[in-house]
Amino acid sequence: MEVGDLTEEQSNALSRFREFTHIDSVEICRQYLAAHEWDVERAIETALVSNSDLPLITDNDSERITTDPIPSAPPMPSPFSHHSTPRRPVSDTIPTNQNTENPILRLLRLPLAFLYAFYLQIEPYIPWSFFRILGSFIQSLLWSPAPTDPLVEIDDYCTYFDNQYGTGHPAFYRGKLSQALRDAQREVRLLFIYLHEKNSPLCDRFCREVLCEDALRTTIGDNILWSASRDTQEGAQASRLLHTNSFPCVCIVAHHGSQQTVQLKLDRYTDASEFLAEIINGVQNADQTLQYNRDRRDTRTSRDRLLEEQNAAYMDSMRADQEKAEQRLQEENERRKLEEAQRRIQEEQEKKLRKFMEFRDRIKQSFPEEPSATESDTVQVSIRLPDTEPIRRRFRRSDPAKHLFEFAWTDSNVPDQFELLWGYPRKRYQYEQMGDQCISDVMTGSTETCYLEKIDEENN
Repeated sequence: MEVGDLTEEQSNALSRFREFTHIDSVEICRQYLAAHEWDVERAIETALVSNSDLPLITDNDSERITTDPIPSAPPMPSPFSHHSTPRRPVSDTIPTNQNTENPILRLLRLPLAFLYAFYLQIEPYIPWSFFRILGSFIQSLLWSPAPTDPLVEIDDYCTYFDNQYGTGHPAFYRGKLSQALRDAQREVRLLFIYLHEKNSPLCDRFCREVLCEDALRTTIGDNILWSASRDTQEGAQASRLLHTNSFPCVCIVAHHGSQQTVQLKLDRYTDASEFLAEIINGVQNADQTLQYNRDRRDTRTSRDRLLEEQNAAYMDSMRADQEKAEQRLQEENERRKLEEAQRRIQEEQEKKLRKFMEFRDRIKQSFPEEPSATESDTVQVSIRLPDTEPIRRRFRRSDPAKHLFEFAWTDSNVPDQFELLWGYPRKRYQYEQMGDQCISDVMTGSTETCYLEKIDEENN
């Protein structure tokens, strides 16, 4: 019999039955399923019981199966042998029953028999599937194996596929399904998903007739192809997400804005040309979604570029304003420092002037009286000022030479720092240089003329 004459539900039941029982013969599997009206669980229980036989099919069934008998447990040896066995003589007397059951054993067997009969009554209603799932869950918690890296499984699957079907197929995306979805959305491309089952003859036909052909490679183009086997973590997760129950399964996923939409799902393979034509139609129908995404991306890119330019201009303006503010602040600080320096200089000058005025007042009060004209051993000194009339006074030769400067300071037109020049050749004298010298030490004549020159503070 052929598999193609089955419905989709019967094909799924046949795949599940083969997966659980590991029976390679399709005809035997169909015989089991047909005998139980395609009830997979009942057929599996019958096949797994070693001494169970295949139930007979009545004449009222929709189809009559005439196939080879289903292999079961090895037949028990016949109780009858072809060799003659000697007969033991039987006495005429009635034998006594030597195997009379013990009453104590009979009392113990009664509750066991009752429990067994009760179990037979409730056995059809016991949810064995639930207990199996619960046991698997508890086993996974207590004896769970070391987790395997999904990327390692994907690489192993790609290596298996290349060894099995060659490298002439479109390149597989070597990453997780979530990564492939993000890349397809970011790059505005379609995502082709192929879910493979290693023990499926349909998957083997699909890979050789469609997936490894140039026509599919041309159809996929620069889009992304992601593939995984059903027995991998990523493959099992993709099967749950796509609600896949039969293999091979090919899906085309496109992003409409921020939403993921399955544009095409093919999980029934019959003919290569028909399958490829449906894929081409699915790609053509998905072009509208791709064009919408491209326009949306271009609009977003233009908006982002305009926003970036506006932000750059705003930042330049803010930077220029900040530089101007910093320059104004620097100028203000320099002006304030200059004013502060000038104020300190002015204060120092005023302080120095006050000290000089106090010094001049003390000189005026303590300066000795001028000797009379009749007094002998005196010197007539004339001090010429730069801008005013000269000042004159008589000094005793025994007076300190500093009196010449102190006398000059008594005039209000004399600056606080100056030097006197007299003699031939003229020599310059300053107040600090006089020391303990007397006038007779620096002047020899009876009449002397001194020239006063102001000393600049910068040059002093």
